[in-house]
Amino acid sequence: MPRRKSRIVFPPGSCALCHKVENHPLLGDVIEKGDLKFHSNCIFASSGLYQEKTDGRTNREYIEGFHIEAIQREIRRGKSLLCAQCHAPGACVGCVVVSCPSSFHLPCLTKAGGVTIFEGPFPSYCKRHAPKQVCLFITEGLPVYEM
Repeated sequence: MPRRKSRIVFPPGSCALCHKVENHPLLGDVIEKGDLKFHSNCIFASSGLYQEKTDGRTNREYIEGFHIEAIQREIRRGKSLLCAQCHAPGACVGCVVVSCPSSFHLPCLTKAGGVTIFEGPFPSYCKRHAPKQVCLFITEGLPVYEM
């Protein structure tokens, strides 16, 4: 008897990229456009998306400088990428080290000890390749955000 593919069902109303429903400071604001719903930081961190200048173009075609069709292509691309942390499809955040095959959902990257730098081209790194930083201020008493 042939094996049937198991189908993972994500919560209704969840982000098309990370599949989380909730708002969270790491994930950014929830953006809804037609039948698309995603967190702002999920599109910024996605490896296959690039911001474009939108001078003179209609706001209906772009979200945060990303063309809607490009976002839809990235969602389709992610369906073939399994997350190194949770093993579910849709892992659009890849480590920028070319030789590293690791891909994650944005919240899974953080859980796995990786990091996304939210400036410039928004590079993401798995734990193994993440740049090391020394904290120069006291963090005691500051809120801790768990994923």
